[in-house]
Amino acid sequence: MKRKTFLQIFLLTLFCISILFVYGIIAVKSNSKTIIKERLEEETKLACSLIKSTDDFDSFSDYYNDNALRITVIDLEGNVLFESDTKAPLENHIDREEIRNAIKNTPEAVERYSDTFGCEMTYYALKTELNDGTKVVLRMALKSSHINSYFVITLPILFMVLCISLGFSLVFSDVISKNVTNKITDVGKSLRSLNDGNYSPIKTSSDEPELYSVLNEINELNSSIHKHIRKETEERNKLDTVLENVYQGILAIGKDKKIIFANKSVMKMFDCAEEPAGNDVVFLIDDLALCDLVSEHLGEDFSGEYSYKGKDLSVVIKNADGAEAGNECSIVIFTDVTKEKEMAKQKNDFFANASHELKTPVAVMQGLSELLLAKNLDESSEKQVERIHKESLRLSSLITDMLELSRLENGGQSDMILSEVNLKETAEEALGELSAKMAEKGVTATVTGDGTINGDAKKIYELMENLCGNAVNYNKENGKIAVDISENGDTVVLKVSDTGIGIEKENIPRLCERFYRVDKSRSKKTGGTGLGLAIVKHICALHNATLSIDSDIGLGTTVTVTFGKANR
Repeated sequence: MKRKTFLQIFLLTLFCISILFVYGIIAVKSNSKTIIKERLEEETKLACSLIKSTDDFDSFSDYYNDNALRITVIDLEGNVLFESDTKAPLENHIDREEIRNAIKNTPEAVERYSDTFGCEMTYYALKTELNDGTKVVLRMALKSSHINSYFVITLPILFMVLCISLGFSLVFSDVISKNVTNKITDVGKSLRSLNDGNYSPIKTSSDEPELYSVLNEINELNSSIHKHIRKETEERNKLDTVLENVYQGILAIGKDKKIIFANKSVMKMFDCAEEPAGNDVVFLIDDLALCDLVSEHLGEDFSGEYSYKGKDLSVVIKNADGAEAGNECSIVIFTDVTKEKEMAKQKNDFFANASHELKTPVAVMQGLSELLLAKNLDESSEKQVERIHKESLRLSSLITDMLELSRLENGGQSDMILSEVNLKETAEEALGELSAKMAEKGVTATVTGDGTINGDAKKIYELMENLCGNAVNYNKENGKIAVDISENGDTVVLKVSDTGIGIEKENIPRLCERFYRVDKSRSKKTGGTGLGLAIVKHICALHNATLSIDSDIGLGTTVTVTFGKANR
């Protein structure tokens, strides 16, 4: 670096010196010409003041010849009266530029090639008057070679200056390159220390304002980077701590199916003692079917379950968001749900068994109460028996719903019998079963539209019965029910609307929870069990349908179920 910087600075300096040297040569040469012209002018003026007659020509010729000057006297018609360097007759000089300038009284030095002497010469002429009144032009001339002599005298000085400048350039380049490279070295040390997790600011000096400003900027930038790195390191350590201590097994797998990251839980889950990062998935997971499952769904969102060595594993695959092109990866989360499933099964078994065991005595209570009502009882006893009968019917309905919900939660998918189900016919059938209750409240119903889906006819009827039953139970006197069925692209939309009491917005998200009731006293009066919408939710899930509820207090409620179309 230092050598390169030195060479660059030296070459730049050398280039500048070379330009200055060439400029100096040109300037010296130009100055030599100026000196020659000024000398000619002075000598010509002096001669004009001294020469007063033609007799003076010869006396001055020796002096001027000794000084390398050529003197010529020409009359105003251009005839040569005297020439110091030759006695041979000369042609008329009226066309010479310097002669014309002198006659016009605008003297000016002229450089021209002389045919008489065969070389470049510089001329200067002045008009003067002799004592006898004769007007003549006095011309002085000097060979251009004399200009070169001035230049030659000056040239060694220029070379000496050049050599001194080159020496200075070498020293200057070395000093500057050392200074620059030292600062760059300091910057490099600072950056290396930053990379190592440490930070040491670069020493700066205000004696170098430009560099001082730059280095201060670098120091501020390094300090900011150091803070960010430290913060990122802390956050990464926190994340690593979390990832290493969560009970879920977490894998990060690249698109080349190589493991990028594996936490301790996933290594423990698959009994892997060695660090799996950098290896294929099969290095960690010794179950080829599970490996194939993971590999098949890489790059997409997936969730499912897999049985591995007596354990039930939940497998969730997510495509990592925000990954740069070429660095895509998938996150695989394994969760051991064996205990949760066992507990859920035990709960559901208890739920189902309890419901089943309760069904027989409730049926007995219902039957005995009906027998008692058939006898002639006094008014007080009849009211008590009627209450027993009513509560037994409600309890029987509750048990039936509990058993149905238990069946849906445990193997509901396995006992489904799929067929084409006409929703309009199903709605009309369910409303027909509710006709007596509708007539009692004065509620009217309409069914519009049509649509067919693939589904379990029994479960779809149960869904429709629950939705229409709620629309009747929670409707106003003389209210209305509207069942609308429409096909929209690849979906069939079922809407059940009523003009009932409505539900507050904050209660809607909880309506599908078990035994959740907005108004318990009202539900009790209507005979609701609190399980109807929970059953509807499960039936929707079994048919990959979506459920939504919209309601306004005092205006009514609309339940919307969106199914996929039947394949024809």
